[in-house]
Amino acid sequence: MTRPRRGLALVPVVVLMAALLFVALTFADAVQQALRTSRLGWQGERAGHVADAVLLRALASWDRSAAAALRPGESDTLSIADDGEVRTGVHRTRLSARQFALEAWAEVQDGGLRRARRVVGRTARLAWPLPPVAAAVTVLGAVQLRDGTEVLGADAVPAGWADECAMDHRVQPLAALVSRSATVAPGAVVSGFAGAALMLSASQARDLELTFDSAYTALVRVATVSTADSVLVLASPSTLSCPRWLGEGRRGSPADPACTRAWPVLHATHTGSLRLTGVGPVQGVLLVDGDLHLDASVAFHGLLLVRGRVHVQAAQVTGALVVRDERARGSELDQPRIQASQCAIRRALAAAGDPEPVGWHGWSERP
Repeated sequence: MTRPRRGLALVPVVVLMAALLFVALTFADAVQQALRTSRLGWQGERAGHVADAVLLRALASWDRSAAAALRPGESDTLSIADDGEVRTGVHRTRLSARQFALEAWAEVQDGGLRRARRVVGRTARLAWPLPPVAAAVTVLGAVQLRDGTEVLGADAVPAGWADECAMDHRVQPLAALVSRSATVAPGAVVSGFAGAALMLSASQARDLELTFDSAYTALVRVATVSTADSVLVLASPSTLSCPRWLGEGRRGSPADPACTRAWPVLHATHTGSLRLTGVGPVQGVLLVDGDLHLDASVAFHGLLLVRGRVHVQAAQVTGALVVRDERARGSELDQPRIQASQCAIRRALAAAGDPEPVGWHGWSERP
């Protein structure tokens, strides 16, 4: 006799199978989530390493001219080649004449649906050749100051430069004049730190000569412009174009912003007497292999390094003048006005500077 089948085991079996299916689906989802999380984590670490590498690449391929063109508080974006899968970029901000903040980012796509982005940053400080700027005027030989000459060691800011010099002002004045020997006329004004003029001993002069030669050679290597001409005409009064050899020292209208952002390092290779003439003001670094004659119409902002001697006529120099006087023939200042300016010196030398990371640590952005 056959007993009737009522299917009582079917319900618990279905329930059990459903429970097992639910557990399996939950486990599979957890595995998928874990895979996505680990993949994103790996992509994030990859993006972090790429961003760090991009930042180091930006430091290694530093464009001196482009960096010098920025004013404090301004930023630009450095183009870094992408490889298709990873997008990168570097944002650079100038903090002062010498300091920059760099922020590099990298973005890795995860199958086109998700992306991992990392940002790293460093502060960089420019390192440049250090000429012996011991005073507003440093002469490693003899110099004569005629009546009407003004040499001032108090820090000056060129007209219109207040905003870009705000972070580079020097409270303590420099010495006005440092030389081996000096003849100062009664009508000359020499004012600066530690008295009117400081005389160098023979050993001090030799040390400064070595420093001069080292810095001069290094600056010649990075010079952006070179000329063998014996006369340099800076600009014509009838035109508003950029000065031919150096940057435009004026600020505001009618000066062209492209000209005011130019900071050339000009190497004059003429070994005789070089004459600088024409209207100013101009800006940059001027390296002179021979002697230098500055006409009365010249206004120069930046750094002048002269291997020979100088004769300056009623010109204006804001920054520093350093004279090697290799042949010991003596220099003459005939009614110029020469003022020390830390900002003008640093802005000029920044065009010859290479970035070095400040300290060991930077910052990074994490999700």
